[in-house]
Amino acid sequence: MLAALLCTLFAPQQPESAPTAPITVRLAPPPSDGRGLRWSPKGATVPLAKEDKGLAGTFPLGHAGTPPVAVRLQRSEGSDRYDQLSLDADRDGRLGESERLTTQPRDQRGKWWSSFEAEIAIPLAAGRKGTRPYPLSLWFVEDPHEPEAKPALRWSRRGFVEGQVEIAGQRAFVLVTELHMDGIFDQRDAWALATTREALLAAPSRTLEQHAWLASKAWRATAIDPDGLSLTFVSFDPGISEAEEAAKADLYAADRKAPRAVQPVPFGKDFAAALAQARAQGRRVFVDFQTTWCGPCRQMEQLVYTARPVVEAASGYVPVVLDGDEQRQLVKRYRVTAYPTMLLLDADGKELKRAVGYRGVAAMVAFLSERL
Repeated sequence: MLAALLCTLFAPQQPESAPTAPITVRLAPPPSDGRGLRWSPKGATVPLAKEDKGLAGTFPLGHAGTPPVAVRLQRSEGSDRYDQLSLDADRDGRLGESERLTTQPRDQRGKWWSSFEAEIAIPLAAGRKGTRPYPLSLWFVEDPHEPEAKPALRWSRRGFVEGQVEIAGQRAFVLVTELHMDGIFDQRDAWALATTREALLAAPSRTLEQHAWLASKAWRATAIDPDGLSLTFVSFDPGISEAEEAAKADLYAADRKAPRAVQPVPFGKDFAAALAQARAQGRRVFVDFQTTWCGPCRQMEQLVYTARPVVEAASGYVPVVLDGDEQRQLVKRYRVTAYPTMLLLDADGKELKRAVGYRGVAAMVAFLSERL
């Protein structure tokens, strides 16, 4: 009964070819050495409502029955930006002076960011006494160009838990971090295995429902303590080697092998000039909406727009690349909500076709070549 309360069990991914003894490793927050993961989990969103004292909201954190966390954003006297955050860390229903955080909002590409760091004590799971610390980062982004946008606070857990265990005489490093921001560890969260701590921190994200590799052997998690105190995993045969799996998962392999053009797609940056050129030459316009922080956009710049088949397919268009953070009116006009967004337009700017997200060489050639 107690085990059922303390552990989340996972259904096996595939039948094991040869059962092995499960391995359990104790987990704890790592030392504060400033070292983190190579990736960041997506933050949780807290809708905010306007009230006399600012913007207020609540979000759940921890096990069932734990009161939600109340927050309130305010502007200090004389400030025109939200630079104070009150957070009900003790969850007593009151936002006291000692629970008020302050920050210096910063302008980042026309948007104002207010960032805060806090720590909340989360009660342990049923049957246990005490609490565990839960460090988190919170941020609020205010866009002066979008005064009617619904306000929202975002937050994410800072840090992770890790441990060490010996497997067949070899030291193994284990890490678990939240992907689903709720203060509870379960199969929706992420894990990693490695033979060194450096490799552990550099490991890609994979959920606890996915297997991990260690010394060319596959391992799957079978139980995670809901407070992140331990993880149990077992080896199994996934029916594929680590190298075969990596090759299969390499989404950019075909794009890297594509023949390169002498020059990449010759994108301009002036939308009005692109339309004028298209009208004068009887052509259509190929628009690529990007941002400086868009990872898939950089991949397409390197692998797709330098590929000879794509350059040839784009030669019948007037190509133009636009920064979505700068071209706000065009983002609104064409209802761009994600990056990259690629549009084919007629010479009057009427949308004919669109694609959203990374498109490889073959997909981009098809996008540009289809008769409209």
